[in-house]
Amino acid sequence: MQTIINILVFFVILGAIVLIHELGHFLTAKLFGVYCAEFSIGMGPKLFSKKKGETDYQIRALPIGGYVAMAGEADQEDNELMKDVPYERTLKGIKTWKKCIIMLAGVFMNFVLALVLLIGIYSFVEVQTNTSEIGSVVKNNGAYNAGVQAGDTINKITINGEEHIIASFSDIQSVLSNENLQLDTDTVTMQISLKRGNQNIEKTVEGKYNSESKSYVIGITAATKKLTFIEAIRQGINQFIEYALLIFTTLGKLITDLTHTVSQLSGPVGIYTVTAQVTQSGSISTLLSLTALLSTNIGMFNLLPIPGLDGSQVLFALVEKIIRREIPTKMKYALQMAGLILVFGLMIFVTINDIGKFF
Repeated sequence: MQTIINILVFFVILGAIVLIHELGHFLTAKLFGVYCAEFSIGMGPKLFSKKKGETDYQIRALPIGGYVAMAGEADQEDNELMKDVPYERTLKGIKTWKKCIIMLAGVFMNFVLALVLLIGIYSFVEVQTNTSEIGSVVKNNGAYNAGVQAGDTINKITINGEEHIIASFSDIQSVLSNENLQLDTDTVTMQISLKRGNQNIEKTVEGKYNSESKSYVIGITAATKKLTFIEAIRQGINQFIEYALLIFTTLGKLITDLTHTVSQLSGPVGIYTVTAQVTQSGSISTLLSLTALLSTNIGMFNLLPIPGLDGSQVLFALVEKIIRREIPTKMKYALQMAGLILVFGLMIFVTINDIGKFF
């Protein structure tokens, strides 16, 4: 039963991201009078089709993409439905700025979806404070055994005679990381200076090494707070920017360490695995955050000037404006096919790599 739920959630998330992306293209194309013969969610065999007005609305079997068939696109030259469309209702017959807006609208909608989700999450979920105040103490751990209490504020941690001034909870995590301590023991004893109300207290606490986090754990969590709506907007935007910049980090690693980085990429199988794990955790906010991350990544990926993606369509439009003539349709089509082969080839590779991780 859980597997069925995982699959449904996976399809709903990808379907929503694709739908909002293609809807951006479709609505702006309609706004500027471009003829749209088909609006499809998914790829592959057609499962459902309904024609309304001049557009055939479709749902296809594979929820890994979608498209809007617009008059004037390079791959629609031989489409029988486009033969009698007036020139002014094609992508070729509208102004360059309108064409660019249509091509960028899908990315824009992905970004809007991500921002709405992130702002919504931060409006309802408490976040960690930017202080060293303790939110809770886990029973039968070092801090609990030493008498540390929720509400205490850590000011200083001393390990092996070395003092570390603490200003935030991230400072605590950094100090307890074995990357900093470079110890070869399962436990470490530390002196912690606390402020409890108006009192300054010293506690001797034992930390236990955790192999997963590669740090010493004393059993405390950070204090949290509810954000105002303005703070939620600011936090949501900051998180969105962090998500958006991830693609540049990945591209940089591809240049410096191609083999290792490609092996770390995830395709549909990897995304499904992460989605299933998050779904089983039961955390709605984490699931929405994952959706925002995927929507941002898909938007950023489509901005790349790879033939077949939205970024290349904008580039073609700008080049045509500069040279004041159209790039030959056969050339654009060939470049798009090459780009799509590259993208799908990478997707197949990372999918095989994802499957290999299970064995």
